[in-house]
Amino acid sequence: MAIWNPWHGCHKISPGCANCYVYRKDESIGKDAGVVTKTGDYGLPLRKNRNGEYKLSAQDGTVYTCMTSDFFLEDADGWRQGCWDMIRERTDLHFHIITKRIDRFERCMPSDWGDGWDHVTVCSTCENQDRADHRLPILLSLPIKHRKIISEPMLEEITLGKYLSTGLIERVVCGGESGPNARPCNYDWILKVRGECMQYGIPFTFKQTGAVFVKDGKTYRIERKYQMAQAKRSGCSYEPPKAPLP
Repeated sequence: MAIWNPWHGCHKISPGCANCYVYRKDESIGKDAGVVTKTGDYGLPLRKNRNGEYKLSAQDGTVYTCMTSDFFLEDADGWRQGCWDMIRERTDLHFHIITKRIDRFERCMPSDWGDGWDHVTVCSTCENQDRADHRLPILLSLPIKHRKIISEPMLEEITLGKYLSTGLIERVVCGGESGPNARPCNYDWILKVRGECMQYGIPFTFKQTGAVFVKDGKTYRIERKYQMAQAKRSGCSYEPPKAPLP
């Protein structure tokens, strides 16, 4: 696994952005996260070491793309084609693009995208039902080979069944919100989405509890270093049984 941030900085557009970790981290060092800048890692996928080998090798596998911004941010319209060119060349890697701007995908995709690229997964976020009902129909309508849903931070109970029933979603990831101003995440919300995923045979990942976690009517304050571990210990993540080989 690797992270590639070709640009940094973003603009808040929905409730899930309220306590953005990028803004929080930048503010701690006196930086304005609303200023979008190209980073020194812009060309990372094609960068080579002294031996002429890619610094991101095929062994890195998944490359999480633009984690301190949004790949489809308007400010980056002039830089994005160069990223598509690099992604096109590195078919030995698998690029994961997580976005709150799935509505901009069609105007931002490369001219040779066709019905999608095999080595690109597009993940649409939905922190509440309103954003799920706005973004997920768009995600499902687009020419994309691999689609995932990410509800993180999960801010309320969400129903995803009608989107999962299409068979076009490969995984759902849910998790709570971190940080000093974190909003609560209720375990019942997690279990509901897990149940829907089990109904349709879709892998489900409970990624993290968040800092304020509600379970069985009790509210727990959980330190950042334990949030992912506690989610894993819950055993809530789900992988459908594999079909037997013929």
